[in-house]
Amino acid sequence: MKIEYKNPERKKGIFIWEMDVNFLSRDSNFTFKNATEDEMRENAKKIYGSDKVFFPALNRPSSFLLWISQMKDWDSQKVTYSDYSEGKKDYQDKENENLIGFFDFSKNILGKKQIRINFTLDEYEVKLNADNWETKQYDKASALFRRYTKSERQLGQTDNILKVAKEITVNGSSHFAKAKMIYNWICENIDYKESESKRGAIRVFESKNGNAAEISFLCITLMRSVEIPTRLVVGAWGEIEKKQDFHFWMEFYLQDVGWIPVDCGKKMFGETDNKRIIFSKGENVLLERGPEQSEIFGINYRRVFFMQPEAVYLNKEEDGIFAVKQNKYLLIKG
Repeated sequence: MKIEYKNPERKKGIFIWEMDVNFLSRDSNFTFKNATEDEMRENAKKIYGSDKVFFPALNRPSSFLLWISQMKDWDSQKVTYSDYSEGKKDYQDKENENLIGFFDFSKNILGKKQIRINFTLDEYEVKLNADNWETKQYDKASALFRRYTKSERQLGQTDNILKVAKEITVNGSSHFAKAKMIYNWICENIDYKESESKRGAIRVFESKNGNAAEISFLCITLMRSVEIPTRLVVGAWGEIEKKQDFHFWMEFYLQDVGWIPVDCGKKMFGETDNKRIIFSKGENVLLERGPEQSEIFGINYRRVFFMQPEAVYLNKEEDGIFAVKQNKYLLIKG
């Protein structure tokens, strides 16, 4: 059993991230004390319109921090060139092997910011050649096994999920066989559906539907429930001269074989095409210099669930309402 990487396709592209921050109001009618963040946002939309993202100042020292996943080499992706329009500090996400660039705009929070990333990389088709179902036992003392089999935020292993995972794989004779059984169950029982509701594996398990990211969350959680190391892959389609949609898939680990790709949304098991770009891998990524706690922009206790490919932390020390407009573009030029 081995993984092959073949038919490289070169991608030349540019990723642009931009944000415009403006102070709106110190409206005395705006009550912060007893309102939730969602209630404050909805109230702001009614007053100022719905074309912006609103947030209240938090009476903490001003900060505007940005993290962007760096284009880096993975087994199926080789970077030949990358250039950033702004200076940055790089650091290694040791848990997941991501390389992340850190930007600090705290000295000039208001107004427009833009980061442009030019890159060239080769993307490979991935194919698992399996001549049998037998696989080696995992090293359960390893950091990899402990990291990628645990229950965590948005990947909660409830009693019902554990029960179903064991039922699905009861006749599985190997880790590979069990992973394929879970994938087949996902394809047969979970429908694709765009949703703006509460996210996570538990929601998808209960509703039996979700988008590409959420279906991956559930597949990851089911595999982890039977002690198969599994992680999220965050990327985008690399179609030349087309609007690029962000995409999510996953991969599971086999001892002495490596990471095996699975794309439930595209019905691909043990293989992927060379039309995708990888931004990051893993979930609940620890951010260097991140806030101790914040629910704004999805950061929770210095962690962001995934890098797509950026994470932002922003606040102003004055009381009031601020408007934030954020855009990101990915263009593949060929």
